[in-house]
Amino acid sequence: MSDRSRLALCLTLAALVSLLAVADVQAQSGRSQRGDDGRASSRQFADSDRAANAAREATGGRVLGVQGEDRDGRSGYRVRVLQPDGRVRSLHYDSASGAVRD
Repeated sequence: MSDRSRLALCLTLAALVSLLAVADVQAQSGRSQRGDDGRASSRQFADSDRAANAAREATGGRVLGVQGEDRDGRSGYRVRVLQPDGRVRSLHYDSASGAVRD
């Protein structure tokens, strides 16, 4: 393999690694939730995961989305679930009690 071919291969591999690193960073930033101070809040992320898991267990369906929502003065999450029968259902997850209800 000539020096020129070897250099081209190294540059191509370096560009590929750079693209993969950028794509991973963008994917991770889309998953994190930010607090008031601009830093990622792991507590909010953990609560939304708990809400999704609780709704999945309660319905046996596929979670379509999770949004923060206050109901009756209590913080929680609205979880949209695609049930096995094809219906979409919205549930409320109460962060304080862990209860899932319509």
